[in-house]
Amino acid sequence: MPPQRTPLTPCDGNTPRKGHLSEFERGRIIGMHDGGTKKAVVSWYYNHPYSTVADTIEKEALRNNGHSLPRSGPPKCYTDAEERLVLRHVRKFPKDTYAQVITACAVTFKKDTVKKILKAHGIKNWKCKRRPFLTQKNANKRLAWALAHRHIRPEEWGMYIWSDECSAERGRGKRDEWCFRTTTQK
Repeated sequence: MPPQRTPLTPCDGNTPRKGHLSEFERGRIIGMHDGGTKKAVVSWYYNHPYSTVADTIEKEALRNNGHSLPRSGPPKCYTDAEERLVLRHVRKFPKDTYAQVITACAVTFKKDTVKKILKAHGIKNWKCKRRPFLTQKNANKRLAWALAHRHIRPEEWGMYIWSDECSAERGRGKRDEWCFRTTTQK
């Protein structure tokens, strides 16, 4: 029968999990094995599970100076064709939302997967610049100016200086717009 715990004391019946072997421990295990000792004896001597000793010996050639190997990570939940489809759609329609990208591409993965694909290709979701509000009075003035200058030769357009490169639209809408772009296109 297991020992009874005193009431209202912390419960620590679970044994803590052991971490990775240090480079020194790996070296000692490899050294004993190279000296002719069997894996079971090495396991008993260092008080490590047999599977740990066996894996350490098998993967010794893959390690660099006893350092831990990187984990492989989870498998991809999408194909290369789906990845290309998402990238093509985002480049063609940069102002779509993540939900619109998923429905337009008819893929089954989630928003985080789309973010991961885009991040791998250097594409981020940037907030678009706000467009200046254009009143009807200003719109009429701009139209009159454009109509008056529509017959100017291309060489003469170089003499005009524009205040900014932001487009102007009638009304801005209530939502902020987001756009998929790389850092150089921002």
